[in-house]
Amino acid sequence: MKVGDPCTDDTLNQIATKLWKTGLFGRHSASQDEAVKVRAEENNPSNGLCKVIIEVDENETIQQVSISGSGPIKPDVIQQKIHIKPGAVYNENQFLADTIDIQTLYRQQGFSAVVTGDSGPDPQNPSVLRVVILVARVADIHITGNRRTKKAVFLRVMQTKVGDYYNILTLNKDRQKLYNLGLFDDLNPSETDAGPGRVNITLSVIEKRTSSISAGIGYSNQQQLVGRVEYSDPNFRGMAESLNLLWETGGVVNKNSVELDFTEPYLDRHQTQLAVQLYDKIIYRFESSLFNGVASSNEFGTSTYYYEERAGATVTLSRPIAENWRGAVSFRGENVRTDNLDLDPENSRIIENGPLLIVGGTLLHNTRDLDLDPISGGFQSANLQLGGADLKQGHTSQGTQVAGLVGDVSFSKASLDLRQYISLQGKRKKLNEKKRALAVRLMFGSSVGQLPFFEQYFVGGADTMRGYREDRFWGTNMVLGSVELRQPIANALTGVVFVDAGDAWGGTFDSVNIQNYLQESGFTLHVGVGLGIRVRTPLGPLRLDYGIGSEGGQIHFSVGNAF
Repeated sequence: MKVGDPCTDDTLNQIATKLWKTGLFGRHSASQDEAVKVRAEENNPSNGLCKVIIEVDENETIQQVSISGSGPIKPDVIQQKIHIKPGAVYNENQFLADTIDIQTLYRQQGFSAVVTGDSGPDPQNPSVLRVVILVARVADIHITGNRRTKKAVFLRVMQTKVGDYYNILTLNKDRQKLYNLGLFDDLNPSETDAGPGRVNITLSVIEKRTSSISAGIGYSNQQQLVGRVEYSDPNFRGMAESLNLLWETGGVVNKNSVELDFTEPYLDRHQTQLAVQLYDKIIYRFESSLFNGVASSNEFGTSTYYYEERAGATVTLSRPIAENWRGAVSFRGENVRTDNLDLDPENSRIIENGPLLIVGGTLLHNTRDLDLDPISGGFQSANLQLGGADLKQGHTSQGTQVAGLVGDVSFSKASLDLRQYISLQGKRKKLNEKKRALAVRLMFGSSVGQLPFFEQYFVGGADTMRGYREDRFWGTNMVLGSVELRQPIANALTGVVFVDAGDAWGGTFDSVNIQNYLQESGFTLHVGVGLGIRVRTPLGPLRLDYGIGSEGGQIHFSVGNAF
């Protein structure tokens, strides 16, 4: 309304309404009519013009803003959401909009907070604008549905604690961490109001059947036919401790293998993890056919299968050092004995025996959504090992001494493992929901010093480069890259298209020639491509791949994803 406009009762009412809606007037008035009064000196003058008089109850001028109870968000961040600055008149409408912005800020960061009714100009000192925030805290945590797993397991894994500020984002991460323990089929958190600023959390779980005793027979290209008995319990004593005992017999050389693994995931309040492995086992390094008919015209014996007898222990201690980061140190001591092979003098240099001691350090970064079947996030690992061995004189199967590496040797190995997972169908809505995904892996390894043959890098086979024989390439250096497209076909079936490429090369065994498989002195790119399927079973995902490399095709059968 401007000077010169018609002066009517309707005009005067519009002026009053518009001024009232600014929010600048009437905080101490009982009604709008008292907050803003608009009248004319002469009502309905004959010429239609009048002098308008406006009388208002103006709000206080704010000189200071006081923020209390901001909790997990700093007051200066809250201050940025308040548009009423010192020197401005208090505006009820603007302050209401600011409180909504403040509550939205908390909600975006996962917190639950309200700006209480005590907020506004201070009754004792109206020039001070009070912003009183109440951020909800966790009053209690209830676990339901757990028959075996003790409540202490949940509480030590969860970052959400009683008395902490309630945060839905943290609770969702806790749910994911618990699911990654592999002990549950499902976990569903819910929240209930426990009073002003208090929230009760209930976590409903469905436990898996974890402990098992199994017996059976198996076949692989390396071991051939073996019998096995295994006891496995990833939830030993209901404390998420892992205990595994495995006995295998038979195989190419008809020998026994025994392995005992135990993991204590929470050794102390710093979440230090202890893993102990005790073993007396047989490792078949190559496919058996690799050594068939490799003897020279002079017979040195009858054995043609390379394998290693390893007896010893590995102890690993690891601890979180930051969110998604973990550091680990390991100690491995074992005695290694290789078979007295039927090889000529030059090739028999691979026969090395003796005690071995290795100290290692590892830095891990893990942002995968699910450790066993990720579709998003990544995993990075950097590892350094310092080792030494006291190598003994090797012999062929006829007792002839081997002119190989003998005496004390020392070496160091460094490796890098980089993995990334990209969902092609968005995020999971459920923890175990299947999605089409792209998985990428890069691995690098190198060493210095005198590396025993059995400590080299080996590339080829089901877990490294498909389309080639197990451990087809070996050396003191290694590069490997893999790409997999994973397409869900049914609830428990996934199809895979893969490409693997890499090599292992270098070292002191470059003169060894086993069926014309020379150790390569320099890097040579080898590529394998193929198809595979993954079948989800109670024992874990079973994997069947067929790969084609430069030397033909290979079928690979294993358990779990390649990476």
